[in-house]
Amino acid sequence: MSVEWFFKLKEIDSLTRMKNQHLKAIKEQEDRLTALQKRREEGLVQTSTLKQEHTSLHQKLLETEAQIKTADTQRSRLVDMGGDENKIKTYQQQLNALEEEGLLILEEMETKHQELKDAQTFLEGLEKTYQEIKAEVDEEKSQKEAENKQLDLRLTLLQEELPDDFKSLLKRVTAKNLAVGPFTRIEAGSCFLCRYKISRTEESEIDMQKSLKTCSQCGRIFLPYGA
Repeated sequence: MSVEWFFKLKEIDSLTRMKNQHLKAIKEQEDRLTALQKRREEGLVQTSTLKQEHTSLHQKLLETEAQIKTADTQRSRLVDMGGDENKIKTYQQQLNALEEEGLLILEEMETKHQELKDAQTFLEGLEKTYQEIKAEVDEEKSQKEAENKQLDLRLTLLQEELPDDFKSLLKRVTAKNLAVGPFTRIEAGSCFLCRYKISRTEESEIDMQKSLKTCSQCGRIFLPYGA
């Protein structure tokens, strides 16, 4: 059998590996963006939560201030009327407690405001980083996709040039989507990829006579040495 066809199979193997490397590179670039998008979404959720918490604290402060005003009015009225000292004392204690609560709410609001400001600053920086990386990713993806189009064209031409038996076998094996591709070699009397033992007779037919054969275990096509 002509060694020429095996050279074409070897080139198909090489071009397919190159194409897969490009696809892997594209996937890695897409993963970079996905990771940034996830961080951005988490940042948006955090910012939204902080805004809600700040709004809730503000509402709580308003309610506390209203309670302070009511307690102070009631205490002042009793004082003006010369009311019961114990009741005046009780209102004063309530007033003190509410004022203390109001101060605590204010402190918490200030903390929450700073956290919100920091989160927004982080988001602004992240958005800038995202846009910069997206530009890099889009450029690399475009380049790799263009290269893969050329590889696909060359692969199609090579496959069309193969004789029918080569073409048919390659189509069947490729359809299995085997890891590391549809090709293998004999190394130390075994299939290089699955380590299935190959007889000396079959090894001679593959490497010396250039016979078209597949591994009985993994189904990959043997590329003879010298091809």
